[in-house]
Order: sequence, then C-alpha cells, then structure tokens
Amino acid sequence: MPPETPLQRLRRLEAEDAARGAKAPGGARAGKTLAAGGGVALALAKGKFALMFLFGQFKFIFLAFKLLPFLGTVFTMILSARLYASLYGASLAWGLVMLILVHELGHGAVARRLGLRVGAPIFIPFFGAAISLKSMPRSAHDHAVIAYGGPLAGTAASLVCAAIGLLSHERYWLALAHTGFFLNLFNLIPVEPLDGGRVASGFSPRSWIIGAVLLAGMFFVTHAPQLLLIAGLALFSGFRRRATLGPMAPMTDEEKSLWTVRYFGLCFVLGAAMYFSHRLLDPAA
Repeated sequence: MPPETPLQRLRRLEAEDAARGAKAPGGARAGKTLAAGGGVALALAKGKFALMFLFGQFKFIFLAFKLLPFLGTVFTMILSARLYASLYGASLAWGLVMLILVHELGHGAVARRLGLRVGAPIFIPFFGAAISLKSMPRSAHDHAVIAYGGPLAGTAASLVCAAIGLLSHERYWLALAHTGFFLNLFNLIPVEPLDGGRVASGFSPRSWIIGAVLLAGMFFVTHAPQLLLIAGLALFSGFRRRATLGPMAPMTDEEKSLWTVRYFGLCFVLGAAMYFSHRLLDPAA
C-alpha cells in the first residue's frame, strides 16, 4: 500500500471531523428527547398522584356528609342520656333513650314503607326526639299511619321490657316498661305536635279540645314547663297544618271508624299496661 500523501491525509481528517460533527447533533437530540420524555412522565406521575389525593379528600368529605345525620343522632342521644342520668341514673337513662329511639324508628320505618323520605332521629333532651319528613304524606290516612307507627313500636318495646322483668324478677325492667307505657300514652294526647293529634285530627277535627284540656290539667298538677312549650307548638302546628297539609285527601267514613278503634284501642292497652306495671312495682299501692 503506497504511503499516504499529505493531501490525502488532510482530506481523511476532514472527512473524520465531518463524520463526528454529523453524529454529535443526533446524539444530543436523542439525549434531549429522553430527558424531555422523562420530565413528561414525572409530571404525569405527579399529576396522577395529586388527582388521586384530591379524589380521596373529596371522597372523605362526601362520606362525612353522608354520616352527618347519623353523627347528629349519636351526639344528641348521648347528650340526652347524660342529662337523664343526672336525674334517674345511667342504666334507666340509657334504657329510656333506647325506648325513644325505637319509637322514632317506628315513625321512620312506616314513612319509608309509604315511599316518603325522612331524616335521621334527633334527640331533644326532656322532650324526647323527632324525625323530619322530607316529603309530605298524600292523605290524612297516611299521615295517621306515620304518626301511629311511633307509639305502636314504643308500646311493643315496652312490652318486651315488661316480659323480661316478669321472667327475670328484676324491678329495673318493670320500671323501664312503666316509663315507656307512660311516654307513649302521653304521646297519644290528641293535640299536635304529639302523635295523638296527628292521628285523632283525621277522624275528629275537634279532638284538639280534649287534648288542650288534658295538657292544662297535667300542667296544673305537675307544673312541668315542657307542657307550656307543647301548648305553644300546638298553636303553631294548627296554623302550619292549614298551610302545608290542607291539600291532603281526607279520611273516608270507613277509615275514620277504623282509626277511632285503633286510637282508643292503643290508649286502652297503654293505660292497662301502666296500671299493672305500677301494681307490680308497688303492690301496696
């Protein structure tokens, strides 16, 4: 092989320099592309994590709002039990709160069965508890069914307590049953906002007069301030009923007869249960 001349060597070096210059920009572009791709991937990963975090927070907030009615029930129930315990003792206080809860759940179960939306029970210390109807009943019959469901469930729960007391010979259960019988009978006084007013007004529009006389008599005997508030709520409920419940279909004559028997029948059962449970608690009375 003949020796390389200076001109050939120069051309070879220029060709090698040109070749290295052509490769260098391509490699740089490849490195930049890889770097850019890695940055995009990292940004997407961070964005996905941020979205997952925000979704988790919104899910937690949504769950908190869903649980809010339940938490309200638990909080007011505990508050009522603590206040009742200061007067009657913890065991009787919690038993009383549970009887009230069963009463309110009776209202809610009947309302849901009729296709109505209801709120969670809220306890009101020394006044019992209440649930709110988020949709109104279509007839006076349905209105009475919802109102009747509470005392009926409360009576059943009180009878269970009485049965446990008879079988176990423990006075606690008889005392709790007696208290439940009294509360449900009181609730059947025919004046709104009590359940009895919602039932009796369907078959006797003037039944509130009897309810007002009973409340007045109880106030003069017990001097309980709660009765004055109930009387005030009764006046408010009378005006509100005309405004909100006026379009409801009235009871038929057959429904009026049926509800008369149901109403006075439950009153009789509760009155008899109160009498016998009192005799068992105090045989000398």
